[in-house]
Amino acid sequence: MKTIRNWVKIGLIGLILAIFSPSASAHTELISTYPDVMSVISEKPANIVLAFSEAPILAGSFIQIEQPPGHVLGKSKPKLSGTSLVTPWLNSIQPGEVLVRWRAVADDGHVSIGSFNFTYKQAPASISPTPIAANTNSSRDVAIWAAGISLIILLVGIGATTRRRR
Repeated sequence: MKTIRNWVKIGLIGLILAIFSPSASAHTELISTYPDVMSVISEKPANIVLAFSEAPILAGSFIQIEQPPGHVLGKSKPKLSGTSLVTPWLNSIQPGEVLVRWRAVADDGHVSIGSFNFTYKQAPASISPTPIAANTNSSRDVAIWAAGISLIILLVGIGATTRRRR
């Protein structure tokens, strides 16, 4: 009977370890991009960044920028920053849809390939802002007035209900 209990304990410990241990997968997966997938941006970022679950190796990895899709503006060997592949923003990117094709190679040699797009809308020319009249009644001032009026009403109510003793 003790032998069965020991095997059950060993089995439960193994099951718990299997459930709660981190996976040993060495595949690199894309987890986020900058600019974000399907986003609309109006300012040119310094870089295009692809963040992965694990740091890819640079050998065999690339980032390719197309605009309109099909017309390659540039294909670069990206730089590695932590677990991210980074390539500088190309000056040849014009307003419109931008397609980013990428390839990342994991430590174990597994290759991940993908693409995403975003839209670049050039910021409009700067227009001098029209001054807006300052609001003299801020919400803080209104709250102070409301508190003061409530205090006066409370004091009048207390005075009206209190009897004087002589």
